[in-house]
Amino acid sequence: MSGKPLVLIGDGPFAEIAYEYFTYDSDYEVIGFTVEREYLKRTSLLGLPVVPFEELDQHFAPKTHSFYAALVYTQGNKLRERLFSEAKAKGFLPASYVSSRAFVWRNVVLGEHCFIFENNVVQPFVTIGSNVILW
Repeated sequence: MSGKPLVLIGDGPFAEIAYEYFTYDSDYEVIGFTVEREYLKRTSLLGLPVVPFEELDQHFAPKTHSFYAALVYTQGNKLRERLFSEAKAKGFLPASYVSSRAFVWRNVVLGEHCFIFENNVVQPFVTIGSNVILW
């Protein structure tokens, strides 16, 4: 394994985008995907396993694996918030992604579980909360 192990919650378009960014522009290694059992329609994506969220801790070790809930605008972001809270309660570590092509000032305070795409400028003294996506 070349980076910190990361599981992506979700298997839709944003999960595939997050896979690319985490894989090619971070110190994480995506090792799998997870979705709630009722939405499980495949067992692999991009050559990696897709496992039921309800069994996440049976497939990947909490405390040593990070997660990112790669879901957008579903139920007004309440789904991402709920799955973030549940994964964290299971002991998984929330991951953030900040593009190497974003300019984030040195004194920015960044919450947990954020995703900042390229070409963003985050100016001095800014505080960004948790569960934030900057397109």
